[in-house]
Amino acid sequence: MKNKIFYFAVTLGVPFQFVQAAALEQMDQNISAFLEPNNYAEINLAIFDAKVDGEVQYKEYIAELGIQEFSTGNLVQREYTTKFALKFQPHAKISTGLIYEQPFKTDVSYVYSPSLADGSRIEIEAADINFSTHNFTGLLGYQPTKNWNFYTGLSAQSFKGNLKVSGQQYDALNGYDVHFKNDNGLGWLAGLSYQYPEYAIKTSLTYRSKITHKNRTSESTLYSNGPITLSPEFHTTFETPQSVNLELQTGLSSKNIAYGSVRWVNWQDFVIQPPQLTAVLHYASLDPRYAELAKLKLIDYKKDQWSGKIGFAHQWNPSLLTGLEFVWDNGTGNPASTLNPSDGYRGIGLGNMLRFNADTFIASGLYYLKFSKPSIPTSPSSSHISGLSSVDDNDAFVYGLKIGHHF
Repeated sequence: MKNKIFYFAVTLGVPFQFVQAAALEQMDQNISAFLEPNNYAEINLAIFDAKVDGEVQYKEYIAELGIQEFSTGNLVQREYTTKFALKFQPHAKISTGLIYEQPFKTDVSYVYSPSLADGSRIEIEAADINFSTHNFTGLLGYQPTKNWNFYTGLSAQSFKGNLKVSGQQYDALNGYDVHFKNDNGLGWLAGLSYQYPEYAIKTSLTYRSKITHKNRTSESTLYSNGPITLSPEFHTTFETPQSVNLELQTGLSSKNIAYGSVRWVNWQDFVIQPPQLTAVLHYASLDPRYAELAKLKLIDYKKDQWSGKIGFAHQWNPSLLTGLEFVWDNGTGNPASTLNPSDGYRGIGLGNMLRFNADTFIASGLYYLKFSKPSIPTSPSSSHISGLSSVDDNDAFVYGLKIGHHF
């Protein structure tokens, strides 16, 4: 079974790292590139192309205007994602590495402006939500034997974002606009790996810590006489979540391999709540009609995320490998909203890896994802900001390309 191409099997599925997961997560933050033998460089490119839509709230009131069009239209933009990795083996027992990625990201933008009976359009609701991170992880590994690798490292992470909602649909939150200026935070990771290349065995367990951010925050809202700045500048403190990744791979025969992974992310403890929004919601909740607004958070999640995959790869010849994967994500349990129009997914992916020589390969892949429907809020006031009254059968395609080179 000894065959070097199996050593690359875990890297086969290019988009498999980029499948949009629960909450704000964009990728699974795995460190497989750091576990490659010798010196190694890798670049990943992926495109996330989704159809994600639903219907707005308060349809019965909108219908009184003679409107029968309630769809939000596609809520998500086409996403382009990159990941870079570089690994050095200066000594047989010492390895170092650097990984760049964008682990948490969302881009939601829509305007609900249906047609009236006379053909004109009226803007009833609009939302623009954008959050992004950039993550650099430095790694240091110690290999006491050729099979074991113990590693640790530090992650420098930036976070910034904007959220703006407008329209009478939002009641007290109509015209709310918040800007989170860029902030940098530091976290750590640690893990261990066992590999037996002769039998295509590779496994790793990695823990990443939470990272604290304290973003300078400016907030404003809309009153009858125009926009009002709630505060010139405050700080919003929150933590991007801790996580655990378990990766597994084993040979089945001389030309077949099985692999998989399980990932846990602690989204249940993640909350973004700007200080002045809390004050606005408290003031609005004094009106009995909006009493539940006092409990509303700008962004939070009901439960932790569990996701995973299982895959099989076949070697057709010394240069070509094909893999098939099944993936799942259980979501975070949040009700339907423009920030949460789906809650987890099931999917299938197909990838091919072509090895040009002993050191260089290129891989491409395609995923199809079927998103799970989130629960519909029992009433608009109990939902998150920008709730939905229903969601459609949403899905997505993910296209990816990976180039790897040992040197």
